[in-house]
Amino acid sequence: MEKFKNYTILYIEDDEGVRTVTSRSLNRMFNELYEAKDGEEGLVLYKKYHPDIILTDIQMPKMDGITLAKKIRKTDQTTKIIVSTAFSDKDYLMEAIELRLEKYIIKPLTSRNLIPALTKAVEDLEKEKDVKIVLGTNFHFDNSTSLFYLDEKVLELNKKELLFLKLLVLNKDRVVSYEEIEQYVWEDEYMSLNSLRTTIGFLRKKIPFNCIKNISNMGYKLKLED
Repeated sequence: MEKFKNYTILYIEDDEGVRTVTSRSLNRMFNELYEAKDGEEGLVLYKKYHPDIILTDIQMPKMDGITLAKKIRKTDQTTKIIVSTAFSDKDYLMEAIELRLEKYIIKPLTSRNLIPALTKAVEDLEKEKDVKIVLGTNFHFDNSTSLFYLDEKVLELNKKELLFLKLLVLNKDRVVSYEEIEQYVWEDEYMSLNSLRTTIGFLRKKIPFNCIKNISNMGYKLKLED
């Protein structure tokens, strides 16, 4: 459970009493807890904070949990979503499977049914962290294929564009120098600043947001989406 502290969670529950009790536990477990009383409020918080895990009730006023999950899954296949309900409904269960939800929990929420679901979600996030590097909403780099994906489709890049962006991603916590870029991307060729700027200019037109930051007289650094 120590790894829970590396992640954020959004908890959506319309029953204030249940939400208060469960929130106390979640707040101690996770790095950050966001609370919502219905699906509409939950969707607003999701868009604002992009939590790693969502724990939501199904039957809520304004927007139910399944509708919320459907809206999120239109653009986001990576956030872990756990749903809870007071009833075992086969229709809900089938929808949960189709929406790639992490777990379907029958209430009441207890440590016996909630901790295993949260543990699995965190374990999956840990595995993906090594293989999948998330750059923004539905935009990621897959270390196993050395390709970038946008909306679950391979982003078409030429060799220099791919190598340059990969170099930044694999060194995302520091500035990559011009010398490193020349060696890694241009290999045995000479790299002029004009050719580098041209490559970056074309690359910026292909990626969903500008994640390439120039550090004057030093090189370039990856800038992740807020």
